[in-house]
Amino acid sequence: MKKSFIWLTVTVFAVTFLVSFSLAGCKEPEVVVETVTETVTETVVETVEVEAPAEAYKITILCAHFDDKWMSYMHQGMEEYAATITDIAEVTLVDANNESDTQISQAENAIAQGVDALVIVALNTIEDNPIVDMCIDAGIPLVSINRLMKRQELVDVYVGSDEQVAGELQMGYLAEASGGEGGLIIIQGELSHSGAIGRTIGFENIMEGYPGIEEVARDTCNWRREEAQVLMENWIQAGIDFKIVACNNDEGAIGAILGMQSQGVDPEPYFIGGVDATPDALDFLNQGFLDCTVFQDAYGQGRGGIEAAIDILQGRSVPEIKWIPYELVQLKDYETYKAKWQ
Repeated sequence: MKKSFIWLTVTVFAVTFLVSFSLAGCKEPEVVVETVTETVTETVVETVEVEAPAEAYKITILCAHFDDKWMSYMHQGMEEYAATITDIAEVTLVDANNESDTQISQAENAIAQGVDALVIVALNTIEDNPIVDMCIDAGIPLVSINRLMKRQELVDVYVGSDEQVAGELQMGYLAEASGGEGGLIIIQGELSHSGAIGRTIGFENIMEGYPGIEEVARDTCNWRREEAQVLMENWIQAGIDFKIVACNNDEGAIGAILGMQSQGVDPEPYFIGGVDATPDALDFLNQGFLDCTVFQDAYGQGRGGIEAAIDILQGRSVPEIKWIPYELVQLKDYETYKAKWQ
C-alpha cells in the first residue's frame, strides 16, 4: 500500500524551492523548505503611445494544433476572452495541424490581409523561424506563448511558464514519495519542444540529488496518450524493472497508467507524475493512480498572449517575458484544481 504523502505546495516565480522531508513511520512527513534565490532580470520594452484605431485591432493566433488536449483548453480560454473584448480586438485562431510550413503560410496570409499583430504557439522552436523576420519586416508585433523560440530576443513578448520548474516540482515530489530509490522511466513530449526539453532538464536536476534513483528507460510519446500507452506496454513486456514514472505531460502519464492496466499491472503502488493538471489527470489523481501533476494555467497563457499584443498596439510598456507560475498538485488539492476547469 502506498504511503499517504503530503508535499508543501509552493507557487514558484523567479525563486526555486528545494524541499526535503523527514519520514517517520506512517506519520505525515515533516516539511523543511530551503529557499534558494535566483537572480532574474526582467527587461521592459518601452513602446510609443499610439491612438487606438477606429476599428478593432485584428489579431491572429497561430496555433500549433487543435487536437492537443491541453492546448484545447488554452484555445477555449482565448476564445472566451476574445468574446469579451470585441470592441477592442477581432481575434482569429488558425490551426497549423502540427505542420511548420502550414504555420508559416498562415502567417504570410495574415500579414498580407493586414493583421495588426500575431500571437504564436510556435512549431519551429530550435531553428531560425522565418515568422520572426516576417513580423519585423512588416512592422507588426509578435507575441510567442507556451514555447520559447530561437532568437526569442527578437520577439516582442513571451508569455508562458518556466518549464524547468515544472520538471523540478514533479520529480522532487516523486523522489521523496518513493523514498529516493528505484527504477525511473521518463516519458517525454515532442523532443524538439521547449517544454519537453525544459521539463526533462528539471527532472535531471533533481535526480542529481538522489543517487538511489536509476533511470531504466526513456522515450517520447509526442504528448499523446496512445503513444505513451504503447511505450509502457512494451517496457512491461520487456521486463523493465521500475518504480517511478516521470512524464512531461498528463497525457503521457495517463497513457502510462492505461498501459500498465492493459498488462494487468496495478498502477497504485507505483509513483507516477505528470504536468498540466487537466481534468482527466485530476480524475486519475483522485482515483489514486496518479501521484502528482503540475498545474499549467492554459487560460492564463492564452489570455496573457492576447493582452500582451493589445498592450503593445496601445503603446503600453510590456515585459519581454511574462511568467505564468506553475503549481504542484497532489491529492489534497483535487477539489481546488477541479474547480478551475468548471
